[in-house]
Amino acid sequence: MAIEVKVPDMACAACASTITEAIQKLDATAEVRANLETKLVFIETKQPDETVKSVITEAGYTVE
Repeated sequence: MAIEVKVPDMACAACASTITEAIQKLDATAEVRANLETKLVFIETKQPDETVKSVITEAGYTVE
């Protein structure tokens, strides 16, 4: 399942790395691509949308 979320407070490569690590703790096989310019994170995972969004929020980021 492909999920695309906007993370407006993702400001740097460290933020993208933190988000990627949080998602991959949930699903080790997840593919995560973050675009710092557009603030979009594209996730390919088997986990439900709400679960992935919750993990990003728990990592300290806002999800729109």
